[in-house]
Amino acid sequence: MNTEALEYFIKVYEKKSVTSAAKDLYITPQGMSKTIKQLELELETELFYRGPRGMEATEAGELLHARAKHLCYLMDDIKKEISIISGKKGVLSVVVTYSTTTILPVEFLYRFSELNPDIQIKLREFPDEYPVDELLFQEEVDVGLVMGNDENEEIENCEFELIASGEVVIVVSKEHPLAQKDEISVIDLEHESLVVKAVGKGKDHSFLMKCIEYGYTPNVVHEYGSLMTAHRLCESNGFVTVSVDFVEEAVKNENLKVIKLKEKIPQNIYLIFRKRGIQSKSVSLFQSYVKERIKSF
Repeated sequence: MNTEALEYFIKVYEKKSVTSAAKDLYITPQGMSKTIKQLELELETELFYRGPRGMEATEAGELLHARAKHLCYLMDDIKKEISIISGKKGVLSVVVTYSTTTILPVEFLYRFSELNPDIQIKLREFPDEYPVDELLFQEEVDVGLVMGNDENEEIENCEFELIASGEVVIVVSKEHPLAQKDEISVIDLEHESLVVKAVGKGKDHSFLMKCIEYGYTPNVVHEYGSLMTAHRLCESNGFVTVSVDFVEEAVKNENLKVIKLKEKIPQNIYLIFRKRGIQSKSVSLFQSYVKERIKSF
């Protein structure tokens, strides 16, 4: 059994189709079928059966899938470690969501390679609302720095580590009546026109859920992806923006007032990485590097 065969198996499992899996991996369907058949002969069991929705995994196939990704990641780590030991430059693939870069700027993250010349960092940014599971597994990603409100969010084979704590704040223009206060309650926003950050499909907005908990449906007039848009709506339309304290601290706007909420709604930064028996050297070094940065705040 080799990792290539396991990768082929994983792709068929995900696509539920030999043809679709082969297309994604740029091989022929015949070659894909042959590899799966050889894997079944080696394991002496059937891994798939043809169901109403395509190729469905058997019980043995489900078991193999539960272990296959971990085995592929482990082999990838071993190759990276050997590459570094051999004097070759290893690559650490990191994804970050936009808001995390207010505390951990991209120039700081790239500086990691200057301090660790044997490790080249490959960095990609994504919107905060991007689904974390897709973020981490769409490519060979080693580490993610993401913003969220629940470190216990279940993502298969992943671990979370709290890096920085934050909370929801309210932003208004200095001419807005609420600007006279330094702290308000969620209930004070019942009749306000709200601008909130867009969230990923299937995710709940923690602030909106708090409003519902207080017995009212908030009047959301706009969901923003860019904080600059939200700030402009505060200034020009008198809307109220729901934001995060450390983000507002990083992009101060002298025309706006940041107001704390009595109800503490967490918005934290997490370092997320795949579960492994032994963490790779490059990931461990990156974790330490990020933690040292946070200590300086």
